[in-house]
Amino acid sequence: MPYLTIHTATYNRAYILSKAYDSLCKQTNKDFEWIITDDGSTDNTKELVDKWIREADFPIIYNSLQHVGIPRALNSGISKSSTKWFMMLDSDDYILPETVEKATIWLKEVEDDSRFAGVGFARCFPNGNYMKDQVPIMVNGEYTDCTHLERRKYNLNMDMCEIHCTELFKQFPFQCWSSEKYAPEQLSFYEMARHGYLLRWRADKLYICQYLPDGQTKDDKIVKNNPMGFAMMYNQLLQLEEGFKNRCRNAARMTALALYGKHPEYLLKSTKPEYTLFTLPFGIALAIRRTIQFNKLK
Repeated sequence: MPYLTIHTATYNRAYILSKAYDSLCKQTNKDFEWIITDDGSTDNTKELVDKWIREADFPIIYNSLQHVGIPRALNSGISKSSTKWFMMLDSDDYILPETVEKATIWLKEVEDDSRFAGVGFARCFPNGNYMKDQVPIMVNGEYTDCTHLERRKYNLNMDMCEIHCTELFKQFPFQCWSSEKYAPEQLSFYEMARHGYLLRWRADKLYICQYLPDGQTKDDKIVKNNPMGFAMMYNQLLQLEEGFKNRCRNAARMTALALYGKHPEYLLKSTKPEYTLFTLPFGIALAIRRTIQFNKLK
């Protein structure tokens, strides 16, 4: 059985997916499996993957779905995993040749410690720059141990690559509103953090990001199309982030998106109902503003 699962969720990315494949072929440690969850592609993804399955010197599993969205695709990939550890590799990204070798060493350092959900390391641009103009703080020289919720104080609040225990993903699956296709992955990560699970973070740049125009963007379009997924995120933050201003801001944002998403009943599920009630007028005003903004988007 391989030591690590590398998972890629893809949708009509046959034109770029070979970069991920080529980077896996170059790994100095091949003790991994690659699960490709095809989320309803209509291009030649299947034919391409079938070819790789025949020629690769590591196991490749092709997991075909209807177009269900990233959270459900991730959960499906997790259910197919046969390993203890699970890493996500986006379809337009790739990793350096030493990534699996280094990650395996780091995972073995924590695998017998039940406090740890896994390990994390840095993503970077192809030019080698960090995703933000900051350098991660390594408290213990080569690493920092903290939860997802503590990342900001160690300059880890940038795009990082994490390898989590597969069983924890089954315990804290990726969430999604029933009628939507996306919700932020942090809903799962922060639940792990809320239960005290640590990651051992390192500043090593081993994962290369390429943000393409057809990728999963962070702009208003994704919020417009998935308002309840983001309402769920703000409801979670309402519980987890301390401070009067933070809680008021998260409560108002949750209200705005729940109203825009036409699910006002979701406000009854508020993790801090007193803040939701207090900020209700602000949330209504923000909902009107968001509606105007979203209506201008194509």
